[in-house]
Amino acid sequence: INAESGSSGINAEYGVAALPFLVVVHATVNITQIRALKTLSGENNANVFMTCNLIFFKNLVDYDMAENKCRDFKYGMGYTYTGTLATVNDEEKNTEIKTLLNLAYEKNSVGKNKWNADQWVWTGLRKTKNNYGFSYTKVYNTSDWQWATGENPIDFHKWMNNMPDQRKQTKHGVVYYQNQMRINHDGVWDDTFTYKEHPYACDYKGKYILGLNYVTWHHAKRECNNAGLILGKVLDGNDLNELKRLFHVFLGAVNETHAKFYKENWLWLGGNDMDSEGDWHWTDGEAMNEFYGMEWTRYMPDNAEYIGTVGQNVLSIARWGQFDDSFDHTRKRRFVCMCPQSASKGTSTGMGISAVYNSTLYNY
Repeated sequence: INAESGSSGINAEYGVAALPFLVVVHATVNITQIRALKTLSGENNANVFMTCNLIFFKNLVDYDMAENKCRDFKYGMGYTYTGTLATVNDEEKNTEIKTLLNLAYEKNSVGKNKWNADQWVWTGLRKTKNNYGFSYTKVYNTSDWQWATGENPIDFHKWMNNMPDQRKQTKHGVVYYQNQMRINHDGVWDDTFTYKEHPYACDYKGKYILGLNYVTWHHAKRECNNAGLILGKVLDGNDLNELKRLFHVFLGAVNETHAKFYKENWLWLGGNDMDSEGDWHWTDGEAMNEFYGMEWTRYMPDNAEYIGTVGQNVLSIARWGQFDDSFDHTRKRRFVCMCPQSASKGTSTGMGISAVYNSTLYNY
């Protein structure tokens, strides 16, 4: 994602430019938090926008392409799970997706009208029954509609006046129905044709979100906290494998020409022993316990006071999964934030994703 590094990751895979992504947590965050979250991307022209519930892709595609892209997006879900276009079944999710659209594209900017492609975002709601071409009664029957998850919608909806109207159109000899739901900057719903092109949002079930700025550990902690998150915790092998998958999906493959401790190879986690040397804990106070599969880089932690004026008191993780203690004020690295609902032991989804990187890489 990072243009400077030239690494390939999710932006290349999903057809958007090699630019950082933006992170937002949940619809209940205030505008101050949303503005704070913009700093995680390092640039204002992000093409991928993440929350703890959704991932929003700015590139314009038709509905079928959006559906296929989301089906293939399985990060945090395990390989047996099929990804889905966004499920927007309550007010908070509706607010969240319209917020992402407003962050990605300006509402009614010069030369645009409310029906333009970048004024709407695809969701996973689709009409699957009783497609007659035009609904004169304009009655919204939830049993006729289905989310990409296979569930029928509940009573919550935000349809535009007199919608859905279920119009029919013939284009190049093909009959199309307005079977797909899209949402605009105001959170209003409309049904439209599958060939229309809009940005799209997928459901997101991962627990980690990357911050792409290179910052000190204290700066990383502050940015996560300002966003309503905490610096990442790795509590077991499932967490570790999910995190390595995150690096692979969003940052691409490790560049083996780089030195082991090159800044691109390492990311900050929340572990630290600043209060008492050797007594490691996470930023929320939980003790940091070693687990099966946890591997320190060789001879670590060593505190390494001989290198600088202070010891190495904070935790970082390599993109191939090894841990290292490092300097909290002088080193600058990317970092990993953690969604609030995932921060406690016992909430791990236990997806058991296979390791992406060879753990012996740089093992010296």
